[in-house]
Amino acid sequence: MFLSPFLQVAQSSDALLRDQFTRLRTQIPLMYAVLAIDAAFLGLATHGSVPAAHSLGMPALLLLAVLGRACLWLFRKSAAPTPNQIRRYLYGTILASVILSAAFGLWGSVLLGETDATRGTAVALFVFVGSISCCYCLQALPVAGFSVLLFGAMPITLRMVASGDSYLVGVALTFVMVSIVVVRAMVSSHQAFTAALNARGDMAELIAALRDSEERYRLASQAANDVIWDIPLDGDRIDWSSAVGTWLGYPEAQAGTSRHWWQDRIHPDDRARTGVRPAALADPEFTHWTHEFRVLAGSGEYLTVRSRGFVVRDPQGRATRLVGSLQDVTAQKRYESELRLAAHYDSLTGLPNRLLFAERLDLALAEAGEQRASVGLIVFDVDRFKMINDSLGHDAGDALLREVACRLQRVAPPGATAARLAGDEFAIIIPSLDDSGMGTAQIAGLLAEISSPMVHAGRHIDVSLSAGFAQAFRDGGTAKEIHKSADLALYAAKRDNRGGLREFQRDLRDAAEREKHMLADARAGLQADWIVPFYQPKICLRTGAVLGFESLLRWHHPQQGLRSPASISAAFEDPGTAVQITDRMLERTIRDMVRWADKGVPFGRIAINGSPEDFRRGGFAERILERLEQAKLPPSMLELEVTETVFLGQLAENVSVALKTLSDAGITIALDDFGTGYASLTHLKQFPVDALKIDQSFVSRLTMVDCEDSAIIGAVIQLARSLGITTVAEGVETETQAAHLIAKGCDMGQGYLFSRPMAAEQVAPFFGKWDCRFVAQLCEQADWGTAARQTYRERFR
Repeated sequence: MFLSPFLQVAQSSDALLRDQFTRLRTQIPLMYAVLAIDAAFLGLATHGSVPAAHSLGMPALLLLAVLGRACLWLFRKSAAPTPNQIRRYLYGTILASVILSAAFGLWGSVLLGETDATRGTAVALFVFVGSISCCYCLQALPVAGFSVLLFGAMPITLRMVASGDSYLVGVALTFVMVSIVVVRAMVSSHQAFTAALNARGDMAELIAALRDSEERYRLASQAANDVIWDIPLDGDRIDWSSAVGTWLGYPEAQAGTSRHWWQDRIHPDDRARTGVRPAALADPEFTHWTHEFRVLAGSGEYLTVRSRGFVVRDPQGRATRLVGSLQDVTAQKRYESELRLAAHYDSLTGLPNRLLFAERLDLALAEAGEQRASVGLIVFDVDRFKMINDSLGHDAGDALLREVACRLQRVAPPGATAARLAGDEFAIIIPSLDDSGMGTAQIAGLLAEISSPMVHAGRHIDVSLSAGFAQAFRDGGTAKEIHKSADLALYAAKRDNRGGLREFQRDLRDAAEREKHMLADARAGLQADWIVPFYQPKICLRTGAVLGFESLLRWHHPQQGLRSPASISAAFEDPGTAVQITDRMLERTIRDMVRWADKGVPFGRIAINGSPEDFRRGGFAERILERLEQAKLPPSMLELEVTETVFLGQLAENVSVALKTLSDAGITIALDDFGTGYASLTHLKQFPVDALKIDQSFVSRLTMVDCEDSAIIGAVIQLARSLGITTVAEGVETETQAAHLIAKGCDMGQGYLFSRPMAAEQVAPFFGKWDCRFVAQLCEQADWGTAARQTYRERFR
């Protein structure tokens, strides 16, 4: 198998070798130029984000090798080489193609592994497009072209498949499909090339036979695969071989036709570029030509044909007849069209893809710059798409994306380009923003028109899109800058109000930079194990006993010391990082609980916090119970705190199942920050809530005199008592607040008044210092302690 490419070269005819060599003398330097450009720009693009040896050293070696091979081909002797010399050249080209493309592909795979996720796809696309380009430059030697595509694209494709990331796997599969189309087109092209060469050989023999015998010419034409034609220049007649009746569909034409008959069957748009000019026929050096055009077949459809012609001259050099062949290249052209379509259009939605989007955005910006106009860019993101895809299946997700694409095309202004960029991300380019009449109000109306429910397989699916809008040249002067500005506006829209529109503002760029640093700090903290739990006690406001602790996140910054979770708040909105943080906190908290239990510390029940991303990922309850079982701790020693936001939208179903699983196992569920979100009383009945945590914003405004916050807290406590739910007041910082809560009948308090969050090593000593009588003393010391006790007796006894 390894020797088959070399055997193919060894067994090729001399004529095929010479024609291959002639074409390769221009194609191979072009291929090496493309490879050199790809390597240089890929190295420069990744410089600074990967080791210098990989961004500069490896491409430098590759460029040296490419330059050496290119020089060999450029400076070969102009004299025609012998067939054996050509074979040696081709052997070397095949080996060089394998070695250089493998080096390029392995280098790309290394860069993919070292760059961040946002640039990984660009690196993969760069390597893949470079492999395809080099492959196309070697059409005259397909085995070398196939080697370039295989060894150049295979390493990075295999790495993406092995990554396990669904998006990268999808990109890799797209690469494979495009490669198949490329290979098919290359095979078809090579077959056409070989067939044409054979036909040309047959044509030469045919001409020789024509001079000796018209009958021999007729027999030779019948043996040819293509349609052979013969046009004497002294009349108005064209003679055809029998193939004109088989694949062209005109059996009556075998008896001969007029030139006018043939012209009528050529597509009107192609007639001007067929035929031979009289000035060319008068030139003795003019011997042959090639045209491609469409011709009407007998079936009524147009076929694309390649016509090769040869001028027969008399001894004086005057042209006497034209002979040639027609070859059907319809299938080859269709494959090439499919390849162009696959390279520029999304296969699922039919919209322009990211590549064509980038080209049209660049074009729109260039035209706007010349005309002193402006360009608008709207980027869209389908809200909760992953949840829909996971819960209703990929068929529903695909149907949703197709529906969104149809709606975008329908509402896009005239002349605008609607495109699918990736996954559930779409965009609309408005080339002449000033003339389109599109402002933020119109774009908001457009967004509302898109965001209406759809039906798939009998189920209603909510269609909601968030959008970000940016304007050139106000928000960026280049395509990259304007796209980034629109992305920042989209991100702000999704964060602040899903389903809404946000126009780019300068402060969004600063906020994005801060969030970027937060996310980087969080990821560094996870990797370096800087994230640790601190524990704040929960005190019974009746007995003063310590009933448990809340596990609160802290992290050790190498320069700034102990930091609060607010300094990495952006990480809690990143799906992967948020789940990793929860898992790390759960692991460390359970480890501390085991250590306390072994020492006999009566730590009570420990509360941990869960984020929406934990429930969205799935398996959250199972992960918690598995960790407790491994630690041999009863579930009743753990409490899960969730905020009201997890109950909203299509995430509610996942949350309901997870909370019921945990509650049935004995873990208590606390609703955190109660009263600040969007929860309703229905949620208290629908979900297994054991405790309500009254938010610090209400507690902080408690004074000696009853106020609105006091009334709200009293109502919440009374509601919870009637439902058998425990109440916990957060952020208790003063004796007055504690006395007020005691008077209202709140069950537990938590805050700096009792203790600041402490490290795990400080929990055991805390019990030695804590005096349960502290709570009663606080009530007595308050300025209105007597009034509070009286209020307590009047309202709750």
